[in-house]
Amino acid sequence: MQTQVSQERGLYSILANMFQYPKEDINTLVQECKESLLNQNQYSKELKGSMLKLLEEFQSNVESMTLDDLEGVYSYTFELTSEYTMDLGHHLLDGFKRSNSLATIKAMYRENEFPYAEEAKGELPDNLVVILKFLDSLRDEDLKKNFREDFLIKGLEKLSKNFDGNKKNAYYPLVKMIQKVIEADVRLD
Repeated sequence: MQTQVSQERGLYSILANMFQYPKEDINTLVQECKESLLNQNQYSKELKGSMLKLLEEFQSNVESMTLDDLEGVYSYTFELTSEYTMDLGHHLLDGFKRSNSLATIKAMYRENEFPYAEEAKGELPDNLVVILKFLDSLRDEDLKKNFREDFLIKGLEKLSKNFDGNKKNAYYPLVKMIQKVIEADVRLD
């Protein structure tokens, strides 16, 4: 079990980095993600294959763009269009309920000694990148399981459904791939 946990953490960290504002190292991150996926012993060969196919599609998309173009796609997709925001609570809750959820998630980070302010860099507690970094550091397997089942998977389902209408977006395969990873991890819990 210890090996699976450390491999999973590596994958979550890489995925968090891939969902950050694009930099010159995006192809390096894609390669790192491919290697990490190949080392995931908990996933079936077929599941790994479908995840790798999505990752290769994302890689093909980013290789065909300049960094400036990819930055533009990223900004438009995740920062200027609310239906694709990585603030997953936005897809699940409104108003006061979302506010309470943000406070609860932030308290969970604090209770588990996650350096939220340092890791979030101004993002809200329900941001996908922040959540992945948190899960990477989390040692409490029951809390990890519950958070993935009760919040993360539901938010990713809504985000992924929104992307279904925008399959030509360069990030579409990456969103689908992370959804597969999290769904598989929830099933394996």
